[in-house]
Amino acid sequence: MIAFWTTYGFYLWIGSGLLIIGLLIWIGRLSKRLSAIDQRYTALTKGVDAEHLEDIWLQRSLQVAHHDDQITALEREVRRLGRSSLHHVGLVRFNPFGDVGGDQSYALALLDGEQSGVVLSSIYSRSGVRTYAKAVQRGQSNHTLSEEEVASIAQALGQFTSVESAAQPATTGGNS
Repeated sequence: MIAFWTTYGFYLWIGSGLLIIGLLIWIGRLSKRLSAIDQRYTALTKGVDAEHLEDIWLQRSLQVAHHDDQITALEREVRRLGRSSLHHVGLVRFNPFGDVGGDQSYALALLDGEQSGVVLSSIYSRSGVRTYAKAVQRGQSNHTLSEEEVASIAQALGQFTSVESAAQPATTGGNS
């Protein structure tokens, strides 16, 4: 046995020392990780008067559920407001009279998400300017519409891009 210690004792001491150093490094790393976990736990439980982590999680989940309900209500309100906001715009400029230079007259369609709104028309002539407003419901009007007004509604709804491509008669009834 003495021969074993004299032959291998030095190596056993070095191996044991290296093992102890390795274990100390491992304990140091575990200590750092435990400290980080403790800091996270302290941040999680800050301002909460609960003693168990389950109680804290339950309180946080109730808060999240409350916020989720608020977000859902806000989303409904935004959607409701979005339907009544301006979605479609169509503008057609034209020259109704040969004695006036340029396309000074226009028809402007302003429609919401339900294709309802107004068509504004402005007729420019040498003697003055006349402006008309006609209500639109679901893309149609109860008033007689000019070709340009029909084209502006079609353009607003993405159906046509010019008066010529509208290919509509000069006036249309509201519920046709």
